[in-house]
Amino acid sequence: MKKYLSWMLAAGCMLLLLFGCREERTAAQDGNLIVTNYAAQEISNITVSHDGQEIAVSPEAIKDTQLCRFTIDPLENYVYMISFTDDSGGAHAREFTDSFSKDAQILIAVRYENGAWIIERDE
Repeated sequence: MKKYLSWMLAAGCMLLLLFGCREERTAAQDGNLIVTNYAAQEISNITVSHDGQEIAVSPEAIKDTQLCRFTIDPLENYVYMISFTDDSGGAHAREFTDSFSKDAQILIAVRYENGAWIIERDE
């Protein structure tokens, strides 16, 4: 029984680490990089990459002001790319440079306007 409970706890923790996307339910949640989808269309496979290497991936689809939260280790002038797949299978990406800390949050917005996907800083 003890092994089963330990296994269930470990599996639950792994799921939380794998899936960064979720609907916002409380004001205080982890993550210093937050991607918000403001479009009615779903986006999925939200990825943070650096130098061509995936740093974090969340395959869960989000739409209509839902969020993905990622935690990036504290770094200065960090060049990274945010990418995602739209509901039609199209791939979209944009590069950013930011300084990450434990306390500061970097906000990124995804919008669909006039037939085009836009990835930009959120306010």
